[in-house]
Amino acid sequence: MANVSTITEMDLVGGAACLDFVNTALDLDVPVERLHTYQDLLMLVRRLSLLDEKTLADLERLARAEPEQAERVLSQARQVRSAMLATFNAMVKGELATLQASDLSTFNELISEALNQRRFLWQADQLAFSWQSRPIQLQQAVWVFSWSAYELLTTQDHKLLKQCGACAWLFLDTTKNHRRKWCDMQSCGSHQKARRYYQRKKQA
Repeated sequence: MANVSTITEMDLVGGAACLDFVNTALDLDVPVERLHTYQDLLMLVRRLSLLDEKTLADLERLARAEPEQAERVLSQARQVRSAMLATFNAMVKGELATLQASDLSTFNELISEALNQRRFLWQADQLAFSWQSRPIQLQQAVWVFSWSAYELLTTQDHKLLKQCGACAWLFLDTTKNHRRKWCDMQSCGSHQKARRYYQRKKQA
């Protein structure tokens, strides 16, 4: 099996931050782990531009000052990701009725926690619905993904949520005809076409 891409190398092709977050646990259809440290979590947040650099720097300092708490938050992040994966997989397969009540309950709790951390704040001479700025909390690097899931499920057609036919990554299909099959045409799409061509040649 090929080497698994790291959090800094993996393609961010989900179309929504929460989907890229879930994809950190997948390689083809095999479970993997790309979030080994709290710093990995922050790297993903940074790559997706979910928090400003000052907040990220504050979180990095707090994680160094409270390593045990940072480890607990990392564990929570994995729990959030697992609940999202179970929920989104059920949606893609049209099997929401089979989603375990415990998974849906966990998913709802995580969404509620993130929503409770947002407020209307006075910014740049206007009211903006944003994160509470103080006190800074390590969980903010998790809440941004729960908020992304909330936005996805409340603003997008659920039928646009797809799973790549090659690597099993989740993505949002925003193409005009909504017939996208792969997370990325240049990688998975080309790979699948090459594999099918090879199989046809072998059978000829």
